[in-house]
Amino acid sequence: MKRYTQRAFFVAVALAIGLTLFFLISPRIRGSSAASAPVRYRSIDASQTGAVKENTVDDRKITSAIKLNPNEILLDLYTFNLDYDEEEEQILIARCSDDTGNRILIVVADYSPGTRHWVRAWEGDTLATKVKTFQVAVYDMVGDHNLNIVCTGMNDANEQTMTVFWKTTPEGGGQGLAFVKVFETAAGAVLVEDAERPDSYKLGQTNAESWPISVWRSDPGSANFLDQIKETWIWSFFDRSFVKTTEERIPGASIAQKMAAAILDGKAETFSAWLEGIWYKESQDPLSKDALFLTFQPRDGSLLFSGQDVVEIYQWENSNPTRFGLYIAARNQSVRNLRRLMDIELAASDMINVRVFQDLRIKADVSGRWDGRYRRMSAEIAKSFRKTPSSAHFSGQNLDGLYIAPDGSRLKLTGS
Repeated sequence: MKRYTQRAFFVAVALAIGLTLFFLISPRIRGSSAASAPVRYRSIDASQTGAVKENTVDDRKITSAIKLNPNEILLDLYTFNLDYDEEEEQILIARCSDDTGNRILIVVADYSPGTRHWVRAWEGDTLATKVKTFQVAVYDMVGDHNLNIVCTGMNDANEQTMTVFWKTTPEGGGQGLAFVKVFETAAGAVLVEDAERPDSYKLGQTNAESWPISVWRSDPGSANFLDQIKETWIWSFFDRSFVKTTEERIPGASIAQKMAAAILDGKAETFSAWLEGIWYKESQDPLSKDALFLTFQPRDGSLLFSGQDVVEIYQWENSNPTRFGLYIAARNQSVRNLRRLMDIELAASDMINVRVFQDLRIKADVSGRWDGRYRRMSAEIAKSFRKTPSSAHFSGQNLDGLYIAPDGSRLKLTGS
């Protein structure tokens, strides 16, 4: 009996030691596993130097998933699923401190389930230099069910830039993410002409036609300051890049040269001051319920998008002059992650052309309904919105007399 009691005692001691070791070691294992786990969402607000924002329930400071090179400065961060797997990848926006061209580059960080670590998968450079105008979007431009990385922004010459990267096979045929540059330009305006695609493409049954890229440049052979040349670029599988297919001359509005020169003097402040006021979309009756209005308030640094009984207030963050107008970066005052970039061009003495690019980190209102031509609201149209206050209405009734309240107080009116 004594022998069995000793055995039971030793077994109990062994179990106690085993449980103690388990509880001491398991937190370290869990901590190590969490450190190598994929990042669900991280973003950096470039408008706040060094400020890091995280879309989680707590306020822990989180940086990028990988370490950048010593000469690279992190400017911003996006998360996208670039390869249709279970995990999202990070696109880091950076700049090399020793790059004399001051160009913005992107770095793709990918999580490897095999090694359970993040790796620097690929990098590419762009023509953009101005951080507050830089934007990254990911969508299938080619129509082959592969995602393209589309980088837009502005350079030091105040030209709009666009760089498009196409997903390809890594060198050596291995696994991983790799991209190749298939389009890049800097011009007065650059725009992807996206369109609705058929259901067969959406169901994965067929490919679709590529979306063309439109490029507007000033016409060097014209005396009119506002005349432009429009280029159309189409995807070519043979060339494995976008190629220019057409070139069309677009006549500008007949504006007095002195007026155009005064407004387009290369200073953002000049064009902003000229923009001040209310503009309505020309394609809709300003008195109808579907009317859209843009209100520019440069003196207090705000923009108003008004339409269908809704007014959105944006903070006017940054302006960059272009050859034909102004490129504005604005941020929603209520939803701070919602950012809009606006390309505004002078069209006539009282008209502007507007294109709005919304930051796709929040997928809301990307229908392009704000794009179009706007006319400055005249004094005559503004009078139509004025209503006579109800208190100012006079019926012509004689109100003379003595009025007695329930508490006995009296009021006498004469000469009404």
